[in-house]
Amino acid sequence: MHLLALEWTPCIADIIHVANVIYLVSYCVRDIFWLRILTVIAGLCLLPYYFTCGDEPLWAAIAWNGLFTAVNLYNIFLIIRERWPRELHDAERALYDDVFSDLTPGEFVKLLGVGDWRDASGGETLVADGSVVEHMMVLAGGAAEVRKGDRVLAQLEPGQFVGEMSFLTGHKAGADVVTPSTARLMSWPQKDLEAFLDKNGSISFKVRGVLGRDVVTKLRAQA
Repeated sequence: MHLLALEWTPCIADIIHVANVIYLVSYCVRDIFWLRILTVIAGLCLLPYYFTCGDEPLWAAIAWNGLFTAVNLYNIFLIIRERWPRELHDAERALYDDVFSDLTPGEFVKLLGVGDWRDASGGETLVADGSVVEHMMVLAGGAAEVRKGDRVLAQLEPGQFVGEMSFLTGHKAGADVVTPSTARLMSWPQKDLEAFLDKNGSISFKVRGVLGRDVVTKLRAQA
């Protein structure tokens, strides 16, 4: 028995080093999916040590390692489900590719579930100057004009947002937004969207990044 233990010692020591190197690599990756994958692998590498380092296996360490592995495997399953390609119809696919590609397909489907598709007629006022904006919208087809009195301040194209400044700041609308002809939009009630994003931190971070880029694009166009 003692001879067998001596023969195993160098191998076990090597496995511990391998496990620690994998843990180190996992802390360096930015993608949470690969961090969890590497953490599981590192944890499994430590099992031979827990079973053979003493006269009896370290059952407490093995149990905790098993619990950590189970939690990580469950979260890996959730991440795969979120990132798995989803069936999207043409308008959804175009909106995802052009505007929301920062989100995973699963996250995008969840975001769509909070809103509704709507069609605007020609001459319809989407947002009235000075009003409380109740919906945030994104153009999927057609166009819209930002107007102040009789002056057209900006032309909005597919992929651009309506009511995003009100959503981000909580302020009332500073201009009218009117569709000169028919348009197709995805619309979210602001209260429902805020509640959804409050519960989904990762999606909230990405959506606010998308909105920030849209605001910057509009400011550059006006400069």
